[in-house]
Amino acid sequence: MRKLIRTGLVVVAAAAAVVATFLPLSELRIRLAPDQPQTEFVTTGWRTHFGDTVDPHGPMFGIPVAVAALVLLAGVFLRKLTFAGAAALAGTTGMLFVYLVNAISFHKSGNITIDPALEAGFGTGIWVLLAAVVIAFAAVVVHPDD
Repeated sequence: MRKLIRTGLVVVAAAAAVVATFLPLSELRIRLAPDQPQTEFVTTGWRTHFGDTVDPHGPMFGIPVAVAALVLLAGVFLRKLTFAGAAALAGTTGMLFVYLVNAISFHKSGNITIDPALEAGFGTGIWVLLAAVVIAFAAVVVHPDD
C-alpha cells in the first residue's frame, strides 16, 4: 500500500512540476504612459509575453524543471531516484524562486516612478512548483529508500 501511495505522489509531483512551467511564474502590470492602459508582462517556464508580444528569446526555466520531473518519475522504478528527483526539483525551484524575488524587486523599485500603480508579483506557477516539491518529498517520506 505504501508503494502505491508513493507512486501516486511521485506522479502527481512530476505532473504538477511540468504543468507549473506553463503557468505564469511572475506577473507585472505597468502603465508605460499616463494615458495608456496597463500592459501585462508575464513570464512562464518557456516564454515571456509583454502585452501581445512574445519574446523570441524567452527564458527556458522549464528545461531544468522538466528534467527534475523526469528523474522523479524514474523513481517509480528505481526508488533511489525518488530522492534524487525531489532534491533536483527542490534545487531548481529554489534557484528559480530567488531569481523571481530579485526580478520582481527590480521591477517594483525601478519602475515605480513610471507607474505608481504598478503591480508585480509571483504567478500561480511558482506556487504550484513549490507544492510539487512538498509532494515529492512526501513521496520520499512515505516510502523511504531501503
